[in-house]
Amino acid sequence: MLRKTAIVTGASSGIGRETALFFARNGYNIVLAEHINSTKSVEDEIKEIGVDAISIGFDLESEEKIINFFNCAFEKFEYIDCIVNCAGIALKQKLFIDVTCEEIDKILNVNLRGTMLACREGLKHLVSQKHGNVVNISSILGETGGSFETVYSTSKGGIISLTKSLAVEFAPFGLRINTVAPGFVETKMTENLNEEARADCINQIPLARLGKPSDIASIIYFLAQDSASYITGQCIGVNGGAIRFD
Repeated sequence: MLRKTAIVTGASSGIGRETALFFARNGYNIVLAEHINSTKSVEDEIKEIGVDAISIGFDLESEEKIINFFNCAFEKFEYIDCIVNCAGIALKQKLFIDVTCEEIDKILNVNLRGTMLACREGLKHLVSQKHGNVVNISSILGETGGSFETVYSTSKGGIISLTKSLAVEFAPFGLRINTVAPGFVETKMTENLNEEARADCINQIPLARLGKPSDIASIIYFLAQDSASYITGQCIGVNGGAIRFD
């Protein structure tokens, strides 16, 4: 039986790391996208599970490195079933009129342009298979917007639109593309919240807690399975029932 393989970007920590491990525990080989932070510890942990893993250099701001990453991944493994685009960045909160062009370019280049290029290069290979799926990671702020998070919200909203367009375009090839929009999750992006800000976030969440990376990873995994074969072009909110964050 051919073992499935999943590609996971942003796997050095947080949601990406937990997603890579979640797939590995369910029998998948894993391709890890390695950028600034090493994925060696994740790779070793995955191999201890009993499946194969490889780390390949990756940079969402470099078209050349993105192309090379996917070429190497599909050369290494015979069959790649799922591409999970977790990699992304955020800036410190600030009033939009104080945001610089450099900051705008950085967020849009990494989060939106980079995800678009990752989808483009990954789909080139999946089309030839005529089977497979992509799960992009957006944010609740991509759905609702957020004060002092305008550029980040815009980049994540673009990922939702990207997903919906690709789902229609590539359905004839037997491919599915969905996105997951997490609310506030216990990751490096939220660990620096002070006690007051943390309490304010939790007060806006009906389930009264921040999410865990495993809450998101389990939904990503579900979307990659045959049991989700009739789901495409959707944005799945995983946010504890929250409506918006201000």
